[in-house]
Amino acid sequence: MEKPKILITGATGSTGAPSVEILLQKGYHVRALVHKEDARSTRLKALGAEIVVGDMQNMEDVRAAWKGAERGYFCYPLSPDLLDVTVIFAQAAKEAGAGFIVNMSQKQVAATAKSPATIRHFLSEQVFNWSGIPTTHLRPTFFSEWFLYVADQIKAGKLQMSFPKEAQHAPVAGEDLARTVAAILTEPARHINKVYQLFGPELLSYAEIGEIFSRTLNRDFVYEQVSVQSMADSIGLGQAAHFKDHVASVAGDDIFGLPNINDAIEKITGKSPMRLAEFIDKNRMAFTA
Repeated sequence: MEKPKILITGATGSTGAPSVEILLQKGYHVRALVHKEDARSTRLKALGAEIVVGDMQNMEDVRAAWKGAERGYFCYPLSPDLLDVTVIFAQAAKEAGAGFIVNMSQKQVAATAKSPATIRHFLSEQVFNWSGIPTTHLRPTFFSEWFLYVADQIKAGKLQMSFPKEAQHAPVAGEDLARTVAAILTEPARHINKVYQLFGPELLSYAEIGEIFSRTLNRDFVYEQVSVQSMADSIGLGQAAHFKDHVASVAGDDIFGLPNINDAIEKITGKSPMRLAEFIDKNRMAFTA
């Protein structure tokens, strides 16, 4: 029996790219929707993916991406355009007769969230539910990749973010989320209409995170809380109101609240997610070169 074609969006990102690789290894025909052709898309094509270049805000592009695909992964960056893109994706999927979607959402999604970005994710989930297409919603905590965003300051011997040093969460790596996405896409019947909150294997405060960076990189790091504006400036998003509004609201929206750790990734994939020290070591060049 021929395996279904799977559409992966965000296909060159931290969850999309490894999802493509895993699905190809499992023998699936994978269509990777990318915004532009570059070295990342060329690599996926060499691995066997079908590359489609398109704009997720363009209905015809998304219709073309869905044509012939039966399952899909929806992933879109933090953006004021999320709801428009969700509606386009869901409508195109419905027109194509798609049978299943995995949606990347946020841990703290709630109807009462203060962050406009989190409210958009809440509404995005509702759109997929209204569409009638069986969907699984993934709600991860902060990705470990957030530390790559501040890699330049880490290279300079600093670790500064806008969260209290005692705030705790269990950072989760994109590749572990990708394994989860791929596992669900290959066996959707077990996961239809479920919501999974996803975490890494360690509940850590930011003070403890600084200590792990110190041990792993053999440098002295003391975590320092800075303003949201300073954090945004450090990663080139100083003018991005949607990013600053979100970061300023996440603590109040319970990003650090319960539940804050579980074994869902291990149960779904059969493998425990990586610890933060392993993530740092795997990305050592980004933090030191």
